Amino acid sequence: MNFELIAALKTAYEAEKEGMRAYLHFAKETNVAGGKDMFVQLALDEVDHMEMIQSFMEKTLKGETFTPVEVPAGRLSKIMPDLDDASRQPIEKGSVSDEKALKVGMEQELKAKEFYLAEAAKTTDNVVKEFFEKLAGVEQKHYDILSAELSYMQKDGFWFDAMEFSLEK
Repeated sequence: MNFELIAALKTAYEAEKEGMRAYLHFAKETNVAGGKDMFVQLALDEVDHMEMIQSFMEKTLKGETFTPVEVPAGRLSKIMPDLDDASRQPIEKGSVSDEKALKVGMEQELKAKEFYLAEAAKTTDNVVKEFFEKLAGVEQKHYDILSAELSYMQKDGFWFDAMEFSLEK
């Protein structure tokens, strides 16, 4: 049995659980409907990751052969506006606590990505490597979404704002 892999999976599971708790807390605290939706969707993605990690760990503990795991891209694409439709989205004011939540979320996603990439680099098992690399990719997407929201918020004080545009174009 690969005890290092089991330890890594346990760490990953706990990190995803903490991420879920944080995102649910942020969803509860923000007054902006779009922000609530985004944080709930991120929390649900963390639950998906926890389930995949648990399944992977159970197979490892049973000594079963690893099988490739499909890591879903995430639910956020369902609620994020397409760039063409972004100008039609409602605009709501964010607050300083919303900005802090985004920064904390970004930090968590970055740490998770780095952890998964480090674990992928440690293994010679291609299935395990692919599993951790896919999780790292999802965490990067979460980071990118949070970063984009923070950029919009800091630029004009709006939350979930559409891409800025010029009336001169």
